[in-house]
Amino acid sequence: MTPAGALARAVLLLLGGVLGVTLAARHLSPLPDLVLVVVASAALRAGPRVGLLTGLVGGWILDLLPPGSAVLGTQALLYAGCGLCIGALRRPGPVPVVWVVLVIAGVAGGLEAVRAVLALAQGVPVDVLSSVLRVVATATVGLVVVPLVSAVERRSERRRFA
Repeated sequence: MTPAGALARAVLLLLGGVLGVTLAARHLSPLPDLVLVVVASAALRAGPRVGLLTGLVGGWILDLLPPGSAVLGTQALLYAGCGLCIGALRRPGPVPVVWVVLVIAGVAGGLEAVRAVLALAQGVPVDVLSSVLRVVATATVGLVVVPLVSAVERRSERRRFA
């Protein structure tokens, strides 16, 4: 991964986190998990190590943006685990769009399940329908965004090595 690619991913993570917090403040529902989509894009493109690091940075961003997390680092660990899992499911060569959607939906579902368990442990009620709709929205956004980000990364690599 080039330094320009790392900077672009960091900007996308920050943009996804800020956009998610801003739209959540407007009480728009269901919101896709834009940070998870960027983590998925990085992990499917570069593997588990890059997915883990991208997830860790994305989770830290979410931990630090208001309203933050009850325990600092919770989101960072969750997203790092998601990036690791998505990176482990990476396939070499061209990846079918159906595979991208299934991977993102599966990991988003797992992330929502962990969030539900954490909320229930704190005595906070969980809206199952909202969680399911968030998974569907995240997979739908991933269907469009992941191929676009991958194409941009491939093009930047061709320019660098051409």
